Amino acid sequence: MRSFYACLILFVAANTAAAQVHDPGPVVEAIPAAIPTIAPIPYGFSNSVIDHSGRVWILDVTYEYPLPLANGIRPSPTRTTRVTVIESDAKTKRTAQFNGTIQLVGVGRYAVYAVITDYPTLTTSAQPAQPAQPWLTTRSLVALGPLFPSLPSEAVPLQAEVKVSAVGDDVAPDTIAFVDTTAFPFILGPTGVTPTVTIPTRLRTVQMFQSDGKSFTRLTPSPIPIP
Repeated sequence: MRSFYACLILFVAANTAAAQVHDPGPVVEAIPAAIPTIAPIPYGFSNSVIDHSGRVWILDVTYEYPLPLANGIRPSPTRTTRVTVIESDAKTKRTAQFNGTIQLVGVGRYAVYAVITDYPTLTTSAQPAQPAQPWLTTRSLVALGPLFPSLPSEAVPLQAEVKVSAVGDDVAPDTIAFVDTTAFPFILGPTGVTPTVTIPTRLRTVQMFQSDGKSFTRLTPSPIPIP
């Protein structure tokens, strides 16, 4: 009798082990689900200033992220700026929209000066072909003044800061300067040790202009090196 029970226990154990080995278990299948369509998401910021003639200038910058492409690549955001001007009579209003972001840099006697930064819009993963000028970020100094919505402009180097003169008592044109920023610092070796690698340097320059709010006149035929 004991031999019978021992054989029965061995039989049950063997069948249980076989079931665990060959049983694939529950199969979980992926249930396809439609990805919801999300509208492009806009967001931005606003800035405003009053010019020397009492006009109020309002700059509303908007960033808008489009939907991802079918290949999964998300295009770069589009950037636009809406400029609204309210005349000093507190009645007349004009508005216009421009590509890129517009940042205020100063208020002169004849205009409000701002820099438009326009970024490349990449919609694929392919690298831009040469020449690459259409793909580069560009900066332009513009005069928000009597010709609005036309914007007199002057190209600004990417590494330059824009400075606008203070308004004086005379009727002289506004003076604007493009001043190159300092280069990034380099870690040098000990004194007296000749470096084995030539450290690149960037020439810093200053460019100066005058403006009557309708155009820019270059004062420096060639950029002035500094120091």
